Amino acid sequence: MSTAPSIPYLDDEPGYYTYRPRRDQPDRFDQQESFYNSRLPGVAFLVGGNGAGTTSTALAKVAKFVLSDQPPPRKDTPFWIIAGSYEQACETCWNEKLFQHGHIPEAEIDRERIQWYKPNRNWPFAVPLKPWPVEHGGHPNKNWILEFKSYEQGRSQMQARSVGGFLFVEQFPWGLLEEVLRGCREYNFLGSKLAEFTPVDPNLSRELDDMIDEDRLPDGWEIFRANTECAMEAGHVSKTWFNEFFGMVPEQMRLTRMTGARPQYEGAIYPNFDPLIHATGPDVDLSDFPQNVHFRRGIDWGGGPNNAFVCLWAYKNGLGQWFVFDEYYSTAQDRTTIDHLCEVADRWPWPIGNPHYGTTWADPSSPDNLRIAQKLSMYTEGKYDGLSMGAAYNRVREGIEHVQWLLKSEPSSGKPRLLIDKKSCPKLVREMRTY
Repeated sequence: MSTAPSIPYLDDEPGYYTYRPRRDQPDRFDQQESFYNSRLPGVAFLVGGNGAGTTSTALAKVAKFVLSDQPPPRKDTPFWIIAGSYEQACETCWNEKLFQHGHIPEAEIDRERIQWYKPNRNWPFAVPLKPWPVEHGGHPNKNWILEFKSYEQGRSQMQARSVGGFLFVEQFPWGLLEEVLRGCREYNFLGSKLAEFTPVDPNLSRELDDMIDEDRLPDGWEIFRANTECAMEAGHVSKTWFNEFFGMVPEQMRLTRMTGARPQYEGAIYPNFDPLIHATGPDVDLSDFPQNVHFRRGIDWGGGPNNAFVCLWAYKNGLGQWFVFDEYYSTAQDRTTIDHLCEVADRWPWPIGNPHYGTTWADPSSPDNLRIAQKLSMYTEGKYDGLSMGAAYNRVREGIEHVQWLLKSEPSSGKPRLLIDKKSCPKLVREMRTY
């Protein structure tokens, strides 16, 4: 068995599984050991820093799964290893880690049946493993096959197949996870669904962030963390590299790059937005509103499955603080502008002629929708009054500057000028973090 000197091994562990994860330090966001030993019914995520050993640990766990945890149920049962490109899947996942680190020993490979991508570089499409010994619960005609996939293949190439398990390497398009999970329904083995990444791209972490924020992780899913500083202390990465790398990482991304903490994303428009400061709760109703505040609504017409129709409700108090207390957010493709506007009208009372309820400001890019809103009574046979609506000023830079100013604390009170109800407005909280 070949091993890499930077990977610690134990000689007294059974079989080929001599990989030893770092002992957990949950107070420091380092849980390699718990992830490696987990046998969850759902997806186990190892979210960590650069160089924290997330890929190595996840691939060692794959080897442990197919060679000692779970007998294969049929001939050539697929276990998918899915990375950003074929080159990453084949070189990093297979050649460097699974093969050269000895997680999958030569003796366990059915080499004559390997399906090659680039054999001269030891890059396979698929690596069949030999059947488990009968005395260990195996069957002479049943075996695992490691299949290497790429995000570049797209969602359609992940459909229909029945698979025994998977590992996503680095951040992935969420739709791929949905398709691959469907392929696990026949067997659904404990410990068979894995993902590892450093959360540097907000667009690829958004769905998971929403689940965490809204406390709706599916049963059986769990998130583990890995800390690069702990990896450095354990000798898995050099101190020289650690100091050099983190010396050049921007301050707002340092915790993300080190522990997998949810980041203030690089290039974020509102880096000063802090959910602990600006996101409040709980839900409100009309009886909770202070007296003599002024209400406003704002609408973005959206359009398309990735561009939602959005309405926000807010009020401003006498101290100049804005409180965003509700949102309507819809990407439904079977709803018309009139349908959305009726939802807006039903959501909160907006008395005509009341000086505390002002104009609804809307995206000026669609004057037709503005006219529809003003004629809503005609389109709904009098059920809804026309909405008092005006075109917002399309001064993007000025608007961003104003919101950045609102996020700062008012000097005399020390309180921020902008607060958002986090339970009623989860999408807005998410967008403020990642916009």
